[in-house]
Parts: sequence; structure tokens; C-alpha cells
Amino acid sequence: MKFCDVIVAGVNPLVQNKLRAGLSILGIFIGITSVLCMIAIGEGGKKIIAEDIEKLGGANQFTLWTRTSTFKRGRLRRTTERYTLKDAYAIEAECPEVLYVLPNHEAFENLVTTRSGNQVRALLEASTENYALGMNWELQVGRFLTENDIETAAQVCVLGSEIATELFGGESALGQEVKVRYYRYWRQKPVRMRVVGVMKPKGRSLTWEYSLDDAICVPLTTCQQRLTGIRYIEYLIVFFEKGADVNSIIASAKDVLRKRHRGQDNFIGHFIPQLTLKRLEHIQKVIKIALGSIAGFSLFISGIGIMNICLVSVGEKTREIGLRKSVGAKRIHIFLQFLMESICLCLCGGVIGIVGGWGAAQGMALLAVRIVLVVDVWPVVLSLPWILTSVIFSIVIGVGFGVYPAVRAARLPPIDALRTEN
Repeated sequence: MKFCDVIVAGVNPLVQNKLRAGLSILGIFIGITSVLCMIAIGEGGKKIIAEDIEKLGGANQFTLWTRTSTFKRGRLRRTTERYTLKDAYAIEAECPEVLYVLPNHEAFENLVTTRSGNQVRALLEASTENYALGMNWELQVGRFLTENDIETAAQVCVLGSEIATELFGGESALGQEVKVRYYRYWRQKPVRMRVVGVMKPKGRSLTWEYSLDDAICVPLTTCQQRLTGIRYIEYLIVFFEKGADVNSIIASAKDVLRKRHRGQDNFIGHFIPQLTLKRLEHIQKVIKIALGSIAGFSLFISGIGIMNICLVSVGEKTREIGLRKSVGAKRIHIFLQFLMESICLCLCGGVIGIVGGWGAAQGMALLAVRIVLVVDVWPVVLSLPWILTSVIFSIVIGVGFGVYPAVRAARLPPIDALRTEN
């Protein structure tokens, strides 16, 4: 018996009994669809977060933020130490795996005004010349801040794309003068600054819920001396080499800061973007286990149903089995015929389940965009290994639950089979 004949013998019952075959593969379809939909949506969410982290400098970074108070011995105690610009230079010099450190000060709702009277509320980003490099932010026109701007506390600024459009419309912003008023000091006179560059559109951050397109970047020293009068720094964004151990770098950075701050470290806090991805991966694993258990139970029940259908098929074809054996058919031929019927049922359920999983994931992605309003598109990521796994798993179920009916059919004595009345 040729292999093609085995396939035909396995497919014919499905064609002849379409309703019964459809109900049999329904459980396989539901199980495969639910698992693939969950995986496609989960991988899409992971891709969104990874892209969002890259939007703000990538995963090879961590942020040292200032603890203004600590809870010790049942009391809230204020900290006295703060970061300085020299701290950033010291970490760069003494930590070999650190590429550069961005001292950063952020402030929201700052008022920016043009000579023509246009006003906008802007995010103030005060940092050094490496800020655009660290944030993966490209220039549209002009230049970014330079080391000389930092050293001389120059009254220059770089605008995000949206704020440049709101202030100047279609007119070029380069060389224009703007007045910046710090949001905490409304009575203080605004500081005049010259626009030296405009950045390319970057988009809104999902993690921090703000957009650098609405930002105005100024030299850190200019912000300290002319806008705030505050000499300390709120954040130190530390960028390190790929593959380096982030925990060891944090420990070495803290050692440097302790030496420079009289052994104190209660003011040091840190945030690691990589942990966001790790937490998401952990949540995905839990969901996969939970949904996989449900899908596995569904597939098990479906397998039992397919075994029952195959046993019914053996009963219906008992005389046919006896006739085939009497004319020379071997046990292996009968076994393969009924085993192929089971495999075809499960394989059809698996293939349709792949299509259903993709379609369900697309629908869930459209729903997710409406729920997470910051995201314009929720990607559906269904990798080839998972598709192949679904196909292989369907075949395994077909073999596992089709062996018994196939063995039972192969062992039927030809004489007894011919005497059977269907």
C-alpha cells in the first residue's frame, strides 16, 4: 500500500462525514487558537516596551535618582547629600564599563515665548552634550548642545519638533530667540535663549508618558545658573557597554559616590529599564502556564473525542476491514489507514487553529489600541517556531489518541470481521 493511498484512506472519511469531522476538530481548533492568540499579543506587547525603552536610550542604561528622604527607625528622615556635575565625571572616569553619564534635570509646564507672542508649555530637559546620543535622538536641522555650551553656560537651546512647529509654524526656528520661564519661579524674569537646533520627531513615551517632541533642551549649567539657581542634579543617567552586568556597575557607581559624599549612600536611588522587560517576561510565563494548562485540558478532551470518533469509524468499517484482509491486506496497512484518519483530524484542527489564532490576535490588537491610547499600532508577533510547534503538537495528539483504534482495527480477525453486520 503506497503512502498516497494511506493519505487518501485517511482523508475520505473526513470528506464523507463533514459535520462529524468538524465537531471533532473543534476542540483542537479552540486550544491552538487560544494559545497562539495569547503568544502573538504577548510578544507584541513585549516588542512595544522594547521599542519604547530604545526610544529613551535603550536597555543598556540605568538612572540614579535622588532620595530626598528615608524611613529609618520608624521616622521619616530627610537626606542632605545631592548629585553634582563632578559626580558624573567621576563615575565616567572610575567605572571602566561605563560609556558616559548624563546629568539631567527635568521640569514640566515651563513657559516658552517667542518675540511674536506665541506661547507654549514645554518640558525642560537640562543636560550635557551627550544627551542626544544617549536618547537616540537625531537632529533635523542645526546642531545640538556642545561642550563649550556647557562650560560657558551659554544661553542656547534645542527644540523638539512639535514645540518648534507650535512656536514658529512653517518658519525656520534656527537663530530665533525665545524666552524661557521656569515653572517654579513665575515672578522671576524669563531667560532669553537662541535656538541652535531642531530635533526630528521621536514620539510619545509609553513608560514615562511624555514626549521629547514637546521638550526644550538647554545646557545643564545654564539651567542651574540662570533658571533655577540650584547647583545639585536630580538624575544621573548612566550608559554602559552591552553585555556588562548592570548590578556590578551600579555597585561600583555607588562606591564612587560614597567616596565623594562622606560615606553616605542613603540619598542614592536607582531605576533599571531592563527590569521592565524582565517583569513582562515573567508575567508572560505565568500567563503561558495558566492558558497552556487550559488549552492542554481542552486538547486532551478533544483527543478523547477523536479517539471515540475513530472507534466508531472502526465499527462502521468492520466488514470492509475483513474484506481487505481476505484479499491480502496486511495489519500495517489497516493500522496506517485508521491512524492517518486520526492524524488528519488533529492536523486540520491545528492548521485551522493557526489561522484562527492569527485572526483572533489581530482582533485583540485592535481592541488593545483602543484601551492603551498611547499606542497607535499593537504589533502581532507570531513566530515560525510557535507555528511549527502547533503543527507538531497536533500530529502528536493525532498519533497518541489514534493508536488504540488503529491497533484494534488491525487486530480484527478477517473471518469475524466478515461475519459482522454493520
